[in-house]
Amino acid sequence: MAIDFGQQRRWSYVDVVLYLVGVAGLAASITLLFLGMRAVLDIGGFCAEGGPYQIQTHCPDGVALLMPLAVFGGFGAAGLMAWKGAALGSVYAGLVFLAWPALFLSLGWNFLEYAFSPPPGMSGIQLGWLIPGILFVIMGAVPLLSALPIGRALRRPAAGSATARAHTTAEQPWPEESNLRKARKRLLNDLVAHAQAEATSDARPAGAAMPAADSDLVSRLERLDALHRSGALTYDEFQRAKAALLAGEGG
Repeated sequence: MAIDFGQQRRWSYVDVVLYLVGVAGLAASITLLFLGMRAVLDIGGFCAEGGPYQIQTHCPDGVALLMPLAVFGGFGAAGLMAWKGAALGSVYAGLVFLAWPALFLSLGWNFLEYAFSPPPGMSGIQLGWLIPGILFVIMGAVPLLSALPIGRALRRPAAGSATARAHTTAEQPWPEESNLRKARKRLLNDLVAHAQAEATSDARPAGAAMPAADSDLVSRLERLDALHRSGALTYDEFQRAKAALLAGEGG
């Protein structure tokens, strides 16, 4: 990726620090949710705290506070990451979407692990954890795979499909653009031939007439100017071609 050092920087070091704070906060929130879920699964997958009723299964210490804190803290960290990432560049802002597959894949792993290896007092495969584990893995893996190169390759249309033909047609140049390229190619070929003719001019007999196509300087300059105005030649190409043409005629 090319970086234009001539452009004025739109971000400050404070933006970088706050962006990193958002990244760390989001990672910490997902980690807390992952560990808190494992703590609840260790005691059977359900617990409660507070309220007027007698609680049969209390939650592990700190889980009742850390789980809500991780949820709301994760939203805040994701917002901070997206806000400051937009100042750093669209790529950095887009990294916040990786939180979705990271969250669902980690929670799905917990469900699958405990479905096949339940805590003491439970035996066999726990379908109540196996089914949500599969769903969570799908919800996290599909967006992640679609963003990877293999996902883009799978979405690419087949060579013989109508969509592929439409893409091929869209990539072909318009007739006007094709004509400009042809005219540009002819002009460059003429310049090469002119330079070769100038290189061998010393070998011509004295008084020998130059070819009419090489001596018509005004016509060539007009053709160069027309191609430059139409966009077939860039400004640098136009200047180099004009300088080469004038140098050859002057010589």
